Amino acid sequence: MDRLRITISSLTAMLILLFTPVASGKSEQPDPCRTCHEDVYAKARSYRYQHSVVWNRCPSCHINPDNGDTTIAKLNPPGFQKEWLVYAGRLSDDEAYPAEVTVTDRRGVKSAPHHIAIVPKNLRGPGELRPLLVLKELSGVMIEEVKKRGFVRMTLSWNTNVFASSELVYRLLGSKEHSIKTKGLYTKTHTMKLDGLRHKKKYAIRAVSRDIFDNVLKSEEYIIDTSKELSRPAEPEGDASMSPQVTQMQLFRSPDQKGVYLKVTANKMSELSVTIRQSPSADKKHGPGFLPERYSSIDICYTCHPHDSSHPVGVKAESPKIKTPDGLPTIQDGIITCVTCHEPHGGERVHFNRFDYKKNLCMRCHLKKYGT
Repeated sequence: MDRLRITISSLTAMLILLFTPVASGKSEQPDPCRTCHEDVYAKARSYRYQHSVVWNRCPSCHINPDNGDTTIAKLNPPGFQKEWLVYAGRLSDDEAYPAEVTVTDRRGVKSAPHHIAIVPKNLRGPGELRPLLVLKELSGVMIEEVKKRGFVRMTLSWNTNVFASSELVYRLLGSKEHSIKTKGLYTKTHTMKLDGLRHKKKYAIRAVSRDIFDNVLKSEEYIIDTSKELSRPAEPEGDASMSPQVTQMQLFRSPDQKGVYLKVTANKMSELSVTIRQSPSADKKHGPGFLPERYSSIDICYTCHPHDSSHPVGVKAESPKIKTPDGLPTIQDGIITCVTCHEPHGGERVHFNRFDYKKNLCMRCHLKKYGT
């Protein structure tokens, strides 16, 4: 009995050592953040489960690092094009945003970076570009590929007279419709891949495009037989040895004046990359300034946690069966982040969930059970 008592006491001592901050390498040195944010510390320390960042690591999630990386958006539209219209998002009128634009051809050769400053308060609406941005024609719909693997992949292409979004609306004959679409990218030559189709089935599919003024055009419905493979040869590109470069860029405000569009033209078929940064700022308390809200509530989590470890983030509720959550924090008018469902500093539940995920957390967004 004495030996058992000694063993239990030893285990208790080990657990105490393992879960106390001093033994796990975290120091109780004075933290300058606590001077102004003692209430946040007190709440975090009261949780049953505490996140490791609570222990003197506030800057890792809240403050821009000393290396000056102030990236707030990376735009990498899929596919090879010569012209793009990309939505840069809602940017503050009170700031200037340095941006870097590059294009990369099919050989992997990258252009020299093209630098611009996006100053929203100096931008106007589409203006004289407006007639060139109104959607009036959707044509040239073509099935480029039907390829069978574990499932079937189908590729559809079409053209529009102006920059417009790309969307496929499809259905298995006799079933309800589904759709896939691009977000924030507008082009004149559209190519979309549809994965996960079933073998030896017939699908009805149509192309849909929408311009920045919300004018919509739809193609006729095409019937695809997935029992037959199809592959069209790629058209020759021209001078493949020519180095890629950005030849033209234009900036203008969205029609509602709330967002910014960037129009880019290249000299050959290429992939586009746009990096937008926030101008570095500094103050006596917070050094180089705060990390952007999206970065501090999504991207910073991915430095430790895998991308597929939980619910999708960086998305909005866009289904009749899903709503923007009541009583849960979102950013930018409803975008879901990691912090939407998880307390960032810890919590009373093992995964820091704001509510019990087995009972009522999911139902705050999902109005019906999955699959109904």
